[in-house]
Amino acid sequence: MIGLEMILAMVRVMALELWRDRAALVMTFLLPPLVFLIFSSVFAGATGEDIKPKLAVADLAQTETTGRLLKALLASSEIRAEAVTPATIAAVRARVKSGQADAGLVLRADPAAAGRPFLIIADPGRAVAAPLAQARVQQALVRAAPDAALRRSVDQIRPAIGDLTADQVDNLDMAASILRAKPPEATAGDLFDREDLLGARKGGAVIAYYAGAVLILFALFSAMQGALGLMDERRSGVADRLLSGVAGMGPVITGKFVFLVGQGLVQAVMIFATAQIVYGVAVVGHLGLWLPTTLATAICAAGLALGLVSICRTREQAQMLSTFVILILAAIGGSMVPRFLMPAWLQTVGWFTPHAWVIDAYQGILWRDATLSGVYKAWGVLTASGVVGLALAQTLARLSRR
Repeated sequence: MIGLEMILAMVRVMALELWRDRAALVMTFLLPPLVFLIFSSVFAGATGEDIKPKLAVADLAQTETTGRLLKALLASSEIRAEAVTPATIAAVRARVKSGQADAGLVLRADPAAAGRPFLIIADPGRAVAAPLAQARVQQALVRAAPDAALRRSVDQIRPAIGDLTADQVDNLDMAASILRAKPPEATAGDLFDREDLLGARKGGAVIAYYAGAVLILFALFSAMQGALGLMDERRSGVADRLLSGVAGMGPVITGKFVFLVGQGLVQAVMIFATAQIVYGVAVVGHLGLWLPTTLATAICAAGLALGLVSICRTREQAQMLSTFVILILAAIGGSMVPRFLMPAWLQTVGWFTPHAWVIDAYQGILWRDATLSGVYKAWGVLTASGVVGLALAQTLARLSRR
């Protein structure tokens, strides 16, 4: 009986402690369903029918049928198509190479003509996008120009059956009209040629992507662990003694920031040295842009970690909150699933995470041969995020001193 009373008393004490710590209460009961909603949106969108690749389209044929197909693609809710101006193969290649489109489509001839009238331009770094875009184009063709498939089939068998009579031509026209009024569910025939950009460097796009993804993920985890030293100093009373001094906590926070930046740089060197040695990623060849990108990434991770830890009251809060924030940012930002596989709205939200900027910058430098104009925005966003986090930590330290 006494044992049961002690058990119930302990349950009551712990329940009261949790109830009084509102921050822990929120993170214990409200954050888990929120995390579930976010992760389900990320992974359900990446494996379902909600994937809507960005497709750059150029109509070189300029026929009535390709015009119908282009119009159907632009209006489709299953793909995000955009007509390229000027309508050239080079313009489509440029958009795919720069990452502005997941794949490219060139309408080289009327789909009713013999041969392969369409050219799919694919980025090996987004390998799923090309076949998915091809399937979406075929679906649009069935809806917009089913008569073209009929005429194509007739042309393919004409060498075997000879020329059509006048009545057969009339019947063919009638059948084509019926198909346009009531399209079938599928179309036959191989309509596509495929061109892989930067094919000689196959595999480098994926390696460059995940090198950046892994770096920002572990840089944040490591920086959070280092920043938790602030909580240990509060608990041990060291922070109180420092706050009573002339300099206060400012130099301590700055010193931690400098160390964490250096730690992030070393992590980057280790990861990208492995990418260079094992996979042949041309890191040394792009050192001029790689170094500032790496420095900005390390500044971002260090500043965000210090800022996040500074707003917490206890080590337990800081550990739970930091884990939550890092996992959510990693999921939305593309460290777990490539962002082009996510729903369009989630891809937009991803730009509010450092992960998206880091991954895009490294892949741009090491795979797309981006220049300064392609990465300076990432440098600015990452550096500003780190500086804001550091400023928040310094400000909260000064307020504690007062």
